[in-house]
Amino acid sequence: MEMSDPKKVDFKQEAKWLVMVGVSRAHVHLTREHMEILFGQGSELTVLRDLGQAGQFAAKETVNVVGTKGVLEKVRIIGPNRTESQIELSRTETYPLGIDAPLRDSGDLVGTPGAVLIGPKGVVVLDHGCIIAKAHVHMLSKTAKRLDLTDSDKVSILLKGEKIVSYHDVTVRLVDDGVTEFHIDTDEANAAFADTGDMAMIIHKEIIIRDDCGNVLEIDTDNIKFVEGKDPNGYYTQAGIKLMGSVFEYPESVQEEIRDKLLNPKSIAPNKYYLLTAQENEKVFGIACFYWMPNVKMGYLEHLGITPEYKARGIGGFLFHRVRTFLEKKHPEIEGILLEVRKNMEHLDDRKPFFLDLGAIPIDSDFYSAKKTKAGEEFSLMFKPETANARLDTATMEAAWQTINEIL
Repeated sequence: MEMSDPKKVDFKQEAKWLVMVGVSRAHVHLTREHMEILFGQGSELTVLRDLGQAGQFAAKETVNVVGTKGVLEKVRIIGPNRTESQIELSRTETYPLGIDAPLRDSGDLVGTPGAVLIGPKGVVVLDHGCIIAKAHVHMLSKTAKRLDLTDSDKVSILLKGEKIVSYHDVTVRLVDDGVTEFHIDTDEANAAFADTGDMAMIIHKEIIIRDDCGNVLEIDTDNIKFVEGKDPNGYYTQAGIKLMGSVFEYPESVQEEIRDKLLNPKSIAPNKYYLLTAQENEKVFGIACFYWMPNVKMGYLEHLGITPEYKARGIGGFLFHRVRTFLEKKHPEIEGILLEVRKNMEHLDDRKPFFLDLGAIPIDSDFYSAKKTKAGEEFSLMFKPETANARLDTATMEAAWQTINEIL
């Protein structure tokens, strides 16, 4: 029997690649002309929050969408302006509106139904432009190259949360900047019990993943999920807290403090305390502990850790984004997140590069002097703005610093 030359064999395997979920609610894209009709001559969209795709943002401005049967109020506009106005709805939203919107790729508007848009300064009647957007994945070009994927390729994506849901023939859209993100609408998210910031897996039998030397890599990531620890005595919460001592070498006093805050939420009221664990196949491998401070409309991330065998795979960044989206959902008025940066004898600001890569900015530590953690280490702060109006003036920062001293 003739044997194949192994040097000429191009090994292909079913590989899996983590991708963050982004849930798209009903929104509108506007042309410049329609923008001025709805909001006045010379009007401009104002940024509420930057989105994962570079250059795109959720605007403060909203419009009412009117169909033949009803009205959908305060629908967010997504900027910047486009060459053609477009309304993206979930199928559930089309029924009370009386709009028979088809399932289409974004921008494919030929033969679609229209609607009436009502703004503070005027009305626009669209004869077409309403769609239900197909699920798609925005993928960084450098990631696609590693996965041997090109623009418009189709992949399968698996969501394994409380329910297991598969999506097939998902279109890949290449981007040069931003984040790799799987976009679904609210109907699809509800069916999968999914939220923005959850994890999904790209599965494609033709993916070939290579290292910088051309060697084929084996990716064995499966079923990663982030779960809120509501019960301090629950198995996963206890396992996450145990990691604090066994892997991250925090003293027992820190672990007891976490348990106490989960057991006695009134002790830090009106502030709130949250815990998320990172899990794979029932194994807890990461933890994030953070606060909500309503007096300054900010979160405060105190602890975030991933066990060594899960590092260098981007999962720490995914966990951080899950913290962000968790806070945005629980507290939509959020303006930003303060991040604890430690200083110890071996490393100076050893979390700083990680947070810088995630878009955080340093706070002048000469002005706000470093404090001590329970472990005796010094720490200073960084700031990740969540809205364009995030306030970090002296009065706000002093109020935040006072709150942090009270809750720690």
